[in-house]
Amino acid sequence: MTSRFENLILYSICTLIWGSTWLVITFQIDSASPVTSVFWRFLLAAGILFAFCFFKKQNLKYSRREHFLFAAQGIFMFSVNYMLTYIAETMISSGLVALSFTALVYYNMFGMRIFFKKPITKNVILGSLLGGLGIVFIFLNEILHFDPSSQTIVGLCVGFLATLSASTGNMVAQKSYQLRIPVVVTNTFGMLYGSLFTLIIALIHGDNLAIPLTGKFLGALLYLALFGSVIAFGAYLSLAGKIGAEKAAYTSVISPVIALVLSSFFENFKWTPYILVGVLLCLLGNVLTLTKRAG
Repeated sequence: MTSRFENLILYSICTLIWGSTWLVITFQIDSASPVTSVFWRFLLAAGILFAFCFFKKQNLKYSRREHFLFAAQGIFMFSVNYMLTYIAETMISSGLVALSFTALVYYNMFGMRIFFKKPITKNVILGSLLGGLGIVFIFLNEILHFDPSSQTIVGLCVGFLATLSASTGNMVAQKSYQLRIPVVVTNTFGMLYGSLFTLIIALIHGDNLAIPLTGKFLGALLYLALFGSVIAFGAYLSLAGKIGAEKAAYTSVISPVIALVLSSFFENFKWTPYILVGVLLCLLGNVLTLTKRAG
């Protein structure tokens, strides 16, 4: 019972925080490039975690092989994933980008099958089909009235690529957990390596790395670094280590709903019957995929 309660707490932390971060991201990209915003977010988050590790006298001495795992996790989960997510949010509403992350459930399921030999069952296949049908309903208007100059479909595709990168980072983190490396350590080094990789991309791309000294940007930066990165990722990866990455992806079921509700209030996101049906199908597909399966 205690374990279930702990899992519920971890799940709630991830869901509530990440349900709001999609909107808060827009407060950053209003005044800085996506790459610059991601760089400062995870550099600050890494600094907070290093301070915490030193305070707790956490062992930070690891082998070259383990640092390779940290770097891989950081690049996929804390750099590429978020650069693509921020870019997607310049094209479509934050709620729709959040909805694209429901695909994390399926990516993680297939990733756990490929890398950790976890079986894929009929529920996963049926859930994937329902989720795909839901996406079709959500973007039915764009599909029926396809406009090559529209950024909507492109934004959705970028969101799916971001989710694939996040799932790849999940698989690396799962390996680190199997090696009994504390989550706080993998996140500390992962966020550091991720921010450094983002810095390289920013320098190559010629992005302005100056921090916009506005209350909106600085408030969003602090919230995303401390809550959206340090606390939420710590809770998520702890949950993934306890119950598996494929089940931990259940956090992507409720947080997009929160994101869509916030988007309707702050970004003028318009609900239609097709979108409502699509959202319900996506969530149903997620739930079906993650329910207890026989055989």
